[in-house]
Amino acid sequence: MDEMDADTIKTRQARRARAWQLAFAVNFALLVAVTSFGGGMLFERGVVQNDGWSGVGDAIGSLRSDGGDGFTRVDDVRQLIEDEYYYRPADDEAEEAFRKDLEYDAIQGMTAGLEDEHTTFLVPVEAAPVAAQMSGEYEGIGVWVEYPDGAVTIVAAMPGSPAEAAGLKAGDVIEAADGTPLTGLTEGDALALVRGPAGTSVRLTIRRPDAAAPLDVEVERRAIAVPSVTYQLLPDSKVALIRASVFNDQTTPQLDRALASATADGAVGIVLDLRNNGGGWVQSAQEMIGRFVPEETGVALYEDTDPNDEALTDQPIVGGGPEVFDLPLAVLVNGGTASAAEIVAGALRDHDRARVVGEQTFGKGSVQRVHDFPDGSSARVTFALWLTPDKIAIEAEGIAPDVAVTNPDPVDGAAPTDAQLDRAVAEVAAG
Repeated sequence: MDEMDADTIKTRQARRARAWQLAFAVNFALLVAVTSFGGGMLFERGVVQNDGWSGVGDAIGSLRSDGGDGFTRVDDVRQLIEDEYYYRPADDEAEEAFRKDLEYDAIQGMTAGLEDEHTTFLVPVEAAPVAAQMSGEYEGIGVWVEYPDGAVTIVAAMPGSPAEAAGLKAGDVIEAADGTPLTGLTEGDALALVRGPAGTSVRLTIRRPDAAAPLDVEVERRAIAVPSVTYQLLPDSKVALIRASVFNDQTTPQLDRALASATADGAVGIVLDLRNNGGGWVQSAQEMIGRFVPEETGVALYEDTDPNDEALTDQPIVGGGPEVFDLPLAVLVNGGTASAAEIVAGALRDHDRARVVGEQTFGKGSVQRVHDFPDGSSARVTFALWLTPDKIAIEAEGIAPDVAVTNPDPVDGAAPTDAQLDRAVAEVAAG
């Protein structure tokens, strides 16, 4: 890697920070009750079986070596706090919560001290919505929202959702849920009051622009399927636009339906939009590559599990769905394209299957294993770096587009333009 001066490093770090904030904001605003996945690439999920008082404490204890201190100092300090701390709780129920908080804080302290920022520990309230996003389903009312000036504002009700059935519509501001005001709350706290188990109801106080007074609307929550892939045939060009927002459990079947629609509609080419896609399951990424590139073409990516060993492990392209090997293809990326989405873009380019259009991607080439604990918490541990089929490292570098295009800043009063999409369509049309 070439040396970079301090200004270049700072510029790159600032670009990555802005891009990550944008990706987080876009994903967080996607659906009520779904938080941002946070741009990860996940290899597999396992459950840590423990019967301890929280399930996580025993897992830490199992890390101790037989002959050394291990984590005994952690236990020693916890015992001192429980015995001597002036503000320790007095009753049993509060003491249980106090001990659990101590444990969670200790684990988060361990992961925060690591060089890798993507090795993390999520407490149950954080892990649950992330798991929902990866499953492709959550329980709530089904609306897209945004937060201008901190107001929970509905962008649209999902078709067929409880919100649509209740008459909620774009522009409605959710001021309160079951009588609790949402103004001034964090986005996460506001969403937590709106979401809830399927079959329960929430009373929303709605401020509607054309209404003289706020409205109270009762909405029954239910299981909502989150669209991770959307399809649109662009009428002027007959180019299929397929957007993938995340690589979750539903990405492959939804992609297959989109590709079937493109074929049925007689699409002359495809634009695969991976902008602001923060990643997800690597298996889904391998399957997406396999829809556009035959399995026998080569590898989907390489795995580097040991920084002290140059050996790499190849990971295959996974086929099995619609085969769209010949239609012209362009891939749209930007600074919010990360992880598994970068793997797809890199593989399709390395195999000469697609042109990459847009902006430099985020540069997250690490992959995590997910370990779920019985109490609902979750640990994500980075165990490898991943490289494109041409063995190009993604971590901290990202993927440079073949065709660099930046969308212009919106002009007051003018309709927003998407120069990146226009250029991608032109690339596809040119064959």
